[in-house]
Amino acid sequence: MMLIASLAFGFMNVTVKMISGMHVSEIVFFRAIVQIIIASVILFKQNESPLGKNPKMLFMRGLFGSLGLLCYFYSLQLMPLSNALVIHYISPILTTILAMLMGDERVQPIQWFFFLICFVGVIVVNSEISLNQIQLLQGVTPFGILMGLGGAFFSAFAYNTIRRLKGIENPNVVVLYFPLVTIPISLIFPLGGWGTWHWPKMGDYWWQIASNEWIWLILTGVFTQVGQFFMTRAYQEAETKLVSAISYAGIIWGTAFGLFLFDESYNGFQYMGMVLVILGMVLNVQINKQTSK
Repeated sequence: MMLIASLAFGFMNVTVKMISGMHVSEIVFFRAIVQIIIASVILFKQNESPLGKNPKMLFMRGLFGSLGLLCYFYSLQLMPLSNALVIHYISPILTTILAMLMGDERVQPIQWFFFLICFVGVIVVNSEISLNQIQLLQGVTPFGILMGLGGAFFSAFAYNTIRRLKGIENPNVVVLYFPLVTIPISLIFPLGGWGTWHWPKMGDYWWQIASNEWIWLILTGVFTQVGQFFMTRAYQEAETKLVSAISYAGIIWGTAFGLFLFDESYNGFQYMGMVLVILGMVLNVQINKQTSK
């Protein structure tokens, strides 16, 4: 299920990049509207109450998720897709560490070494390495990295909250609370004068998809809904450390989209960094298989 979720989030990343001219909070707002409509229809058909059984925990999931999303979308607009994505994928490592600190799961000592491999891979992807120095790649900014790390940090808390709701809440209720909390948070930016919103553009003709911001906003909401649903199911039905490791497949989608859709190019060190991140993921999965027997 996490593989499906990571692919859906990969498509979501593309749609966000296509409307990079809009303020992040506005993208998040319209995305939330689409999610609420979809989730409400599903819950109505299931005859399920949207209120949930643990509103406090659901609110925390929505709060952490909203903050993580705002930070992540900012990083997508500030940096190349692959760089923003790899930084964001520190979140599975943080998710597993938080689960261990909260006493929900145990981490094998060797897994810390595998986490280190992933972290080194993240550094290599975002650095220009020469014999004399290591510096940030062109297009990678300190503020962009900060936003990416913030997104990873808040997402880790959100994922562990989802894990705590296992067996308590319908996955669609969990998904619904995310946009419900997101909307008032996103409105803080224009009301506080911290961002200028504009009415989404339609384009001169309906078939001009690239310039039609409405299409990309709707697709952002749809892909997010699909990704959130399958991610929620995955975190509720499997161990956090296993789901977190599998989620690294998103780096593959991000790299492919960056190459073929946004004409991004990568040097040898960046590919090596991606390999390190994926290697750490695969090794973690193998350890999880062995310890679960």
